Amino acid sequence: MSSGEIRRRKNATNRQTAANSMSGKASPLTQTKRSDNTDETNPRQSGKKSLKRREYDEYAWFAVFLFAASYFVITRRGGGIHHSRGGLLSSFSKPYQISASSVSVMGNQEEMIGSIFYIAKNQKDSTKSSSLELAHNHQLEVVLSSPPDLYCTEETTDKCNTNDNQEECKKQIINEQPMTFLSYLISTTWVHDEELGRGFLLLADGGRSGRIWRWEVGGGPITIGRSLHMESSGCRSGLWVDGDDTKMRNGTCPENIFSGSVSSSSSCSKTASEQKTSSPPLLGSASLAVELTRDAERSSIGKNIIVAEWGEKRIVRVEGETGARTPLVVLVPPPAHHEKIEMESQGQEEEEEASHESEEVSVPEWVRVQRPNHLTYTPFGDLLFSDNRDNVGIVYRLKEAVHVQPISAEQSRDAHGWERSKMEDQADQNNVDILFQTDGVIEGLALGSDYSMLYILVASPVGKTVYRLPLDSDDDEDDGSGDATSNEPNEGEKDSASVFYSMHFEDCEEDHIDYNGNVSLSVGSKLSVDAQGTLYMITCPSTVTLLSREQGRVIGTLTSQGSKSFTSIGFGEDGYLYLTSPNELRRVKTRIGGMAVPTNLVVPQPSKLATTGGDEQRRQKRDKN
Repeated sequence: MSSGEIRRRKNATNRQTAANSMSGKASPLTQTKRSDNTDETNPRQSGKKSLKRREYDEYAWFAVFLFAASYFVITRRGGGIHHSRGGLLSSFSKPYQISASSVSVMGNQEEMIGSIFYIAKNQKDSTKSSSLELAHNHQLEVVLSSPPDLYCTEETTDKCNTNDNQEECKKQIINEQPMTFLSYLISTTWVHDEELGRGFLLLADGGRSGRIWRWEVGGGPITIGRSLHMESSGCRSGLWVDGDDTKMRNGTCPENIFSGSVSSSSSCSKTASEQKTSSPPLLGSASLAVELTRDAERSSIGKNIIVAEWGEKRIVRVEGETGARTPLVVLVPPPAHHEKIEMESQGQEEEEEASHESEEVSVPEWVRVQRPNHLTYTPFGDLLFSDNRDNVGIVYRLKEAVHVQPISAEQSRDAHGWERSKMEDQADQNNVDILFQTDGVIEGLALGSDYSMLYILVASPVGKTVYRLPLDSDDDEDDGSGDATSNEPNEGEKDSASVFYSMHFEDCEEDHIDYNGNVSLSVGSKLSVDAQGTLYMITCPSTVTLLSREQGRVIGTLTSQGSKSFTSIGFGEDGYLYLTSPNELRRVKTRIGGMAVPTNLVVPQPSKLATTGGDEQRRQKRDKN
């Protein structure tokens, strides 16, 4: 091989080696380009992928719709066999206990009863011709219950009710079953939350220091049920607790507990059979109301809640934004016979001094409210409430309560010791007046369907009476200062108040109830009115009587067999009529709701330059309209 041939082959080898090295460095670019070329050169594969994505997009809405429809059917109230609990998923839970399954009808009022309750189709009780069976899933049912709160008195056990051994007692009862959380339910009110888009029921617990519970049914598959809304809703400071209210020491609020204070497994009740037990002291929240908001969509919309505090002996407004408790009512005009009792209890010297003072001061000295109850707003923004003092029932009116200025949170802490509210500091005490006074215990207040009539339920030792009192401008001139000597309105009210309905306890199948000396038997708001004007009142311990609007005749009764005495009755905006007993909450589905108070008639905020005379003229002009 010649030297030239050898050089040619060597050069060719070097060129090949250099080319290989260059191709190795550029391999990633070459591979990337090849991959891109692959997609470009394979349109069939890319088309298939895009077609699949397009098919998924077309059917995605159907998958979402199917899921939403399934959720709606499962959670819909009418979907399950126990539909009142929240849907099909509730069918797997324990059904509510049925408390009453029929309604008694008086006379030929079947059509009227059928317009109120859901009656079973083509069903009528064969044993009782005057009874109509309630439709399935629309019967009176117990939705919330708790073991009774048994209270040990100090005389029989001083291990639970004294502050020295509270910690030891708590450790012993904390693991006890069953748990007690409801002490003594007294009243309910409905609140609509605009943010949630639904409402809930507030329950006033008057036992011990009081609690406000919240009951609601959510939009999901599980009922939200009970939750604690406010703790110590009626007694916090203990400044106004005395021996007449409870067997606890003066100046002490009874402690709220979640389990029974009497149990055989606790050292507090090792001799339970020898101990005296009774209902818990009633120093909690007796009545609730939602403050009216001018031009609101409904009367239940409002951030401020009005609470009647029995332990603090006052009516306050809980400010929704700050939580401060603004006192609305602390002092009230005394009943007609109060001055005579006070004069008899004073000495001769005090009588002479009082006679000299009476020559200078014509307005009698106001007294602190004792048992405020039955909070009711009028369409004008006035707050009606009752007070039972010395077996005399009085109905008061706080004029234009919606315009009371709120206080700060710091002032709220000091307000427990206030002897009067800010409005009562005025020289002329004309913001609270007496509308009605009579012997007996007032058990309920309710506005009529035309808002011009006030129904008042009064209990006496022999029975119950419903009075009908017109609300007009004449009330401003009537001071209601008559003697309460019988179960009749006082002299100042006989011309305006009339008897709408009366009954005797002898008509009740249950044992006779003696209201004298036992205040706990008469607590609670036991009167309500529906949108058509029909009255619902608790007559016998576990019986609701329905009265016609026109003549006050009984059109039907709803009786719960074997249950404890009802303490309150009221409508919710969820289509249910709610009933409470001391430790139970019941409800029955109704075709008609409760009476709604209009908000467009609320008196506007008066100007700061308005005089007292101008305010009175505005009130009279308002009432006439």
